[in-house]
Formats: sequence, C-alpha cells, structure tokens
Amino acid sequence: MVHTFERTFETYWQDPHFEEFDLERFFRATGDTYRDDSILTPFTIEPYPFQRQMLDSLQLERDRGHRNNLIVAATGTGKTVVAALDYRRLRPTVERAHLLFVAHRSEILEQSQAVFRHALNDGSFGELWVAGKRPTQWEHVFASIQSLSAADLSGLDPERFDIVIVDEFHHAAAATYEALLSGIRPRYLLGLTATPERTDGLDILGWFGDRTAVELRLWDALEQGLLSPFHYFGVHDQQDLSHIGWRRGIGYDINELTNLYTGSQSWIAHVIGAVQDKVTDPKRMRALGFCVSIQHAEFMAEQFQKAGISAHAITSATSQQIREEKLTALRRGETQALFTVDLFNEGVDVPAIDVVLMLRPTDSATIFLQQLGRGLRRTEYKDVLTVLDFVGHQHQQFRFDLKYRALLGRSRRELELDIEGGFPFLPPGCQINLDPVSKEIVLNNVKNAIPNSWTRKVQEMRSLGDRPLKDFLDETGLELEDV
Repeated sequence: MVHTFERTFETYWQDPHFEEFDLERFFRATGDTYRDDSILTPFTIEPYPFQRQMLDSLQLERDRGHRNNLIVAATGTGKTVVAALDYRRLRPTVERAHLLFVAHRSEILEQSQAVFRHALNDGSFGELWVAGKRPTQWEHVFASIQSLSAADLSGLDPERFDIVIVDEFHHAAAATYEALLSGIRPRYLLGLTATPERTDGLDILGWFGDRTAVELRLWDALEQGLLSPFHYFGVHDQQDLSHIGWRRGIGYDINELTNLYTGSQSWIAHVIGAVQDKVTDPKRMRALGFCVSIQHAEFMAEQFQKAGISAHAITSATSQQIREEKLTALRRGETQALFTVDLFNEGVDVPAIDVVLMLRPTDSATIFLQQLGRGLRRTEYKDVLTVLDFVGHQHQQFRFDLKYRALLGRSRRELELDIEGGFPFLPPGCQINLDPVSKEIVLNNVKNAIPNSWTRKVQEMRSLGDRPLKDFLDETGLELEDV
C-alpha cells in the first residue's frame, strides 16, 4: 500500500500540470483575502502549465529565427487564450504591436476579442470588422476573411499590422486566405488550428517552413486529462448509402441523403431509441446533433419534440438573436437538443454539451474532430461526453479509417488491430463501442482502404510523417512497384 502511495505521489510530483501552492496567487484568483490589510487586485488570465509550455515553445521557435509559427492544438485546449497571452508577451517588444486577427465567422471574432480584452485587462481593446462593423483606428482589428476579401486592400500598407493571427488556419489553402497572406508582411504570423490535415491534399505548412511550432493533439490532450473523457457508440442505423450519389472530393449528394433520412420513420425511431438506450436521462441531456441539411435539422427537431424531448433547429436561416436564445436555453437545461448543419463545427463554445449526435456520414477527419470537440470541454457537471455515431453501409469510396486514425493517432494497420481487439488503448475514462454490425462494416471498410490513386498515396505517406518507406508499404498493402 505504501509503495502504491509513493508511486502515485511521484507521478503527480513529476507532472508539469501540478505546481507549487502559491497562497497569495490563490487568494488573488479567488477574490478572497487572508489578512485584513490585503488589497484585492483584478483577476487576470494566467496560462495553465501546459499552455505555458506552448508559449515557451513559441518563444523558442522565434529565438531560432522563425517568425511564422503554427499552433496545432485540440479543440478545447485554449488556442485563443494562448494566442492572447502570446500577444501580451510580444506587445512590449514590438514598437506598435498593431494586430490583425482573422477568422471566418462573427461568433469566433467576438469571442476572440473578449479573450484578448480579458488577457490584456483592457475592456476597449480591438475593433471588429464584420457584419457591417468597420474599424476607425485600424490598430487592433478582429476581421472576417469575408470583409477583408470584399474590401480593396491594395491601398493598405502591407506592413500595417505587426502581428497577424489567423484562426482555423486549415482554411488558409483557400484563395481568399492565399490572397490576404500573400499581400501582407507582418513581423510575426501565428496560425491556429486543431486539424492541419486537408482531405484535398493542399498544403498549409508552406507558410511556416513545413514545420509546426506547437502540437497538442486530441489524443495527448485526453491522456493529460485536459478534455472530458468520451464514450463513443457506433450504432448501425440500418441504412444503405451505397446507392446514394457520390462525387469525388465532395462526398454524398446532399439532396438524396436528406430525402433518405427525412422519409424514413423507422430511421428516426431507431435514432430516438438509441438516445433513450445510451443516454442515462434524455430529459436532462444537453445534446448537439449534426445533420445533412437545414431540412434534415428541422425534421430532427420536430421528431424529437414529438417524442417528448425539447429540441430546436439552429441553422444559417436562424437569426442571430434566436440562435443566442436557443443556445442559452440549452446551457440552462431548458432545451435538451439542438440540431444544426455545419454552424457549430468551429468556434462556438458551449461547454455544457454532454451528448453529440452524428447524424450525417462524414469521412473528413477535420469535420469529425470539430464536431466531437464541441462536447469535449470540461465542466463541473459533466463526467463524460456521450457520442452516438450512426453507421450505415457506405459508398465504396467512403473511408472510416480517416476519422478514426485522426482521433486515435494510429496508422491504418494499427487501427485494424484496435477494431478487432475492441480498442484496448484508450485514454482513461474513454470508451469506443461498435455494435456487431457496425464493427463488421467499419473493419471491412478499413481493410479495403488501400490508396489506389497518386493523391491518396501521397496523403497516406504524409500521414506517416518521417517513418521509412517500408512502413508505408506495410501500412497500405502496396508493393514497391506501385509507388
């Protein structure tokens, strides 16, 4: 017993997330006092130990001469907080420290501006350039890529902004981002993303000398207990999608999928039945469901209401005011489920979400991790995130291995063994359960996911990093002549 205690103590003692107790810092953070003559100071954002390591890694890269840097960190680990604290560090060293923060949604920009204001203890920091709002001072601008693209930036001094931060940098391969990044010359460029890989094979690392400055993947964040553990259930939904139209690079035909899902009462009964079976108390859950289309989202909300579960659809057709009202109702537990399309894939934080319903087939690792990440933030009242992913017979071009490999950090061959063995190597508290039919579908799909085009071969090799060619051949089942 004593030896167990010693080993556990040493584990905690060596863990960088545990720090020496600082009494004064504790009372400043809690707003309490331990002596009569103390003076309370305003609470400011301070980095967690893992975030301090990220900041130090950034500084080290800059000391090595790298002014452009990319942070790859799992959703929920505070990329924006790190960016704000990094700016706070840089600000005294840069003469003007003019800032441009770029994102593609107004919600992301508003949340990011709030984080920077808190980190800098300046309630008036920054101007928004989005949704009709336009800067006047042009010193610290939080701008949407749409606003930047619509404006004539030819008259803007390329060196106007000393520090440029681009959120969700995996979008940077798009023409709008390319035009912006090619037209500016900041002293420091910082990219933020949870998923740098792109299914189209386009490369975003070129802006950073083909290197990543900081990397904290989902798997590592779960291992360190930075995110909520999850229980993932792959549920066979009895649908056959093999006959649904498929376009390379795009995926399934949205209209055909919508008609399939909204035209089947047996399918919706299967979904609601799975929720009632896997979720302890559906009347108390805070669920977010990702759908195929607006029509599909509205259909799901209507069907859940009929089943006695309070639900609403929030889509691009929903006004901003209604969105905020429905999100507030979900946070408070007044609504049990919200259904959306891609509206909440990125940038919207609702830590209270404890159930994620994946009601649309996707083999995009980026979309899969974004949707999963909506429920991974830790809260006081959430012990575990429940994920229901509805699995049907897929088109032959559909690849289950892409999203599972991104989630688990495993190669394709390792993933085969994981599926066969019931996923034995998971972070503490996490589970992946595939029902027998889903397991057979996924395993057969993974075994057949051998890259047969040059683009897929290149993507597969990149996913293995610096490992030898032999590993690539072993993982893919290809022969040397095929390469």
